[in-house]
Amino acid sequence: MSSGKGFNVVAIPLNRREIVTFLDPEKSGGPGTSVKILGQRPSVDTEKAWSEALNNTPSVSSLLLRDDPHGQVVSTSTKRLIPTEYLKEDSEYLTRNLGGWSPVYFGVMKADEHEWDRDPLLKNASVLEEYGDRIEWFGADEQQVAGRLMEEFGTSNVNQIAESIRKLYDFRDNMKFNGAIDKMTAYADALYRAVNSHDAGNDMFGHIPVAILMDELMGQLVRIEQRRRFLLFDNREDTSAEIAEWQQQRADNGHFKLILKGEYVMGRQRRSTILIAPELGLVLKQPGPEPLHEAKLAATTHRGQPENWPVLVEDKSLVTAAGRLRLIINEGLLVGLNRLFHHNIDCYSSLGFFTEPHISGPTLQEYIIEQPARLTAQIYEFVLLHQLVCEEFGVENGDWHAANFIVRKAKKNPFMENIPAMVHIDWGAARPLKDDEYTGEKRLSRLHQVRNIAFSFQHQQIAKRVETIHNKLTSDTERMEKLESLAKKIVSEGTT
Repeated sequence: MSSGKGFNVVAIPLNRREIVTFLDPEKSGGPGTSVKILGQRPSVDTEKAWSEALNNTPSVSSLLLRDDPHGQVVSTSTKRLIPTEYLKEDSEYLTRNLGGWSPVYFGVMKADEHEWDRDPLLKNASVLEEYGDRIEWFGADEQQVAGRLMEEFGTSNVNQIAESIRKLYDFRDNMKFNGAIDKMTAYADALYRAVNSHDAGNDMFGHIPVAILMDELMGQLVRIEQRRRFLLFDNREDTSAEIAEWQQQRADNGHFKLILKGEYVMGRQRRSTILIAPELGLVLKQPGPEPLHEAKLAATTHRGQPENWPVLVEDKSLVTAAGRLRLIINEGLLVGLNRLFHHNIDCYSSLGFFTEPHISGPTLQEYIIEQPARLTAQIYEFVLLHQLVCEEFGVENGDWHAANFIVRKAKKNPFMENIPAMVHIDWGAARPLKDDEYTGEKRLSRLHQVRNIAFSFQHQQIAKRVETIHNKLTSDTERMEKLESLAKKIVSEGTT
């Protein structure tokens, strides 16, 4: 297909035969086409320019300059869009289709207009929106950020915040934070120690708000992981293994583990950065930049199988990480849903991330796969209860995944007896219900949407068991009435 010169929102079905061959890490397939996409975080140059502008003209407006997505544009190639190890570790990554969830790349991309009919990925791309030279985007709200400075930074003085960022960036430049591997990891270790001190008042950094240090720690770990992936792609396995060993040591020590999910591939992973820090008792999450969209089930068919595809909604704008936090705070859904299930979060509106308590334990996906007999009707009732709470709370979730539940085996479930405690840790797809969505038909559709969790186990027999339990439960009027009554009680007690 052909497209314009500017930025486009694209959806690319990765299971097409020529793409599977092209991306196969065991085959050369050529170097790929040079494309521009959005990185997970602002570039180093963007951050330097941001710090200078903020210190020259300290204001809330200047504090938000880093939010501009044009400062996150990076160059890569179509061959590098999917991390090499994803393809090596999962032989069906590009071909598996469970319930319509086949891999569809979704994001903002810019390529030379002559390449759209040549490259395997670009040829198969569907352009959902043409932004042109400037990306249409939705970011942080200046008034909202201004009202939260004290809560998020411990000071409402923008001059102090600007000076803290300048000091930090001077320090990271002196440490050559983006140079040799040992320099990069030493800087990350220093940041972690500062965050762990809880006062950030040490001789190394001086007094810097913990929010800024947490954001920078996440950023440095992203840079390190991106370096590892780059080296692995280039077959520099010894050096990439050196980074992997350092990462594993920090995870084993309970310090931190970074999960950088890569590009947004519908049916595989949603783009985000997650920093798990057990010793700190925290998990940091930063949403990825993505256009406003929903998933349309069975939107198309390929080789007789349905495929779910992204569909742009509202004004089709890109939502930045800080823009997503703006929505989270305004809507109150993420904060409210977590509170209802006794799992509170803290939001950082200008920096575009939030924190939540660290919960130890296996995911529901791991818990069930380890012993499939654990998948009882009672456990599934608890999963379905979350949808009923969403319904009562006026929320559409639309993303039910077994990896989003953490099982706390040693804890008593505060809501239901005879099953382990579970905490849902990802409400990122939640949105408020619209006025015309409260009909019985649409309510029933949302209820049956929970059944999609079956496919997230990526296990055919378990998926069939989930569907059987779901169908039996939802047709049992008495059991459903009890669950709905419990959902009403949870929302009533949690909002008063």
